[in-house]
Amino acid sequence: MYPNNTEAKDLQPIETLPGAEPMNKPKRPLSMPDIFQRIEGVGKKLKRMQRQTIQTSGLTPPQFFLLTLLWERDRRPFKELAEASGYTPATITGIVDTMEKKGVVRRENSTEDRRSCLVVLTEKGRGLQQTTPSLDKIFKHCCVGLSPDEIQQLGELLDKLDRSLES
Repeated sequence: MYPNNTEAKDLQPIETLPGAEPMNKPKRPLSMPDIFQRIEGVGKKLKRMQRQTIQTSGLTPPQFFLLTLLWERDRRPFKELAEASGYTPATITGIVDTMEKKGVVRRENSTEDRRSCLVVLTEKGRGLQQTTPSLDKIFKHCCVGLSPDEIQQLGELLDKLDRSLES
């Protein structure tokens, strides 16, 4: 018998009571669509975070990413930027066109390969490195819940997933 003449059929489960913490229920195994949905959600949050951080520089996240590659090593061929960024050569051309209009890069013919064109930083492009936050600063607080080992493992799993999609 329960207090106040209450019967078992009248009792609410604890998780439905106002202010109660949900009970740990067994989780169902994640499917690949679940995983891809989570990756997409994380990607959207990442883009929003990048956009908010670099908006004062007038750059988009893809333009900023290309600049970071050029800050590491200037005078890169289009093909190399495409490979390093994961964008198609056509997309790189469009991004570089816009960056050229903004005066942060210029095109230069390669002296080593006449068929190749290099993307070169201008003074304005180099100057943005001093006034735009680094990727480390952008991502400093985003992954505080992950240990360095977990970050390494996540990177390895994402690389493995990426390779599996290519086959």
